[in-house]
Amino acid sequence: MTSTDALYAELKPEIGAVANQLFDLSEVLLRKQGNFLPHAAVLTNDGEIKLVAATAENDVVNSTELLPILHDGLRQQAREQPLKAIGVAENVTVTFEVQRPTKAIKVLFEHKRGLTVALYLSFEKKLLRGYIMGTTISKLATPEINAWPHDAV
Repeated sequence: MTSTDALYAELKPEIGAVANQLFDLSEVLLRKQGNFLPHAAVLTNDGEIKLVAATAENDVVNSTELLPILHDGLRQQAREQPLKAIGVAENVTVTFEVQRPTKAIKVLFEHKRGLTVALYLSFEKKLLRGYIMGTTISKLATPEINAWPHDAV
């Protein structure tokens, strides 16, 4: 077992807590609106999960414009409050190992201890049955928010 595997196993309850909050909210937004803008959740040192959103100056905004604003806000929040972890949810299209492109809810989970994991919950829109959720896949990922210095443990 590598140190990354051990860290993943240790932090799995925190990963699940943050990711499940974001997957649940994303699924509700998807079913109600057919899409959603990036949104986030933070895990405080006290174990509380707080949902976070960002807004832009103009009323019409897309995910590409909003994501950097959200990331900046999360970095600021990590500087001002003691946080353990941050998760960001996005609506993405992914292609996994020789498969066709598929729509998915992506949750990027970054922990203060240096672990970054991307979790993907695939979904498909059926004509008469609405959205059908698939399975969740997790992969080690590169940090995007970078809220903590690498030596912050």
